[in-house]
Amino acid sequence: MKEKIQKIRQNKLVQKHKAKIKFVLVGGTNFLLDLGIYTLLANVLGWNQIVANIISVTISMIFSFYMNYTFVWRSQKNLFETVAGFFVVSMFSNYVVQNLVILIVSAIIGEGNIQNVVCKCCASGVGMNTNYFG
Repeated sequence: MKEKIQKIRQNKLVQKHKAKIKFVLVGGTNFLLDLGIYTLLANVLGWNQIVANIISVTISMIFSFYMNYTFVWRSQKNLFETVAGFFVVSMFSNYVVQNLVILIVSAIIGEGNIQNVVCKCCASGVGMNTNYFG
């Protein structure tokens, strides 16, 4: 098993796109964490969608920053500068954009367990694009 992992690490394609692969892995994990917390709060505990979203994105935003800072970016920048830039864009995307998308989509498709997950997935998709282009 160790040999297979070593071969993957030495692969030229993996080496070329190492940062992108790490970013996708952290982003995917972060999405699953966010969706899981949101689903637990909104569907299992019956909390309001917006409250559930605010809590889930707050936890996942902290996780995302920590993982990106230490694992993906390995930043040489001052921690304060990095935090400020990350959270300004993320807060707008997560607290404003995502909540608006949840409100709009839920007004169109209604509320319920499946609808809550659809709303959150739509909000996350729009939010990811806002983060990327913001």
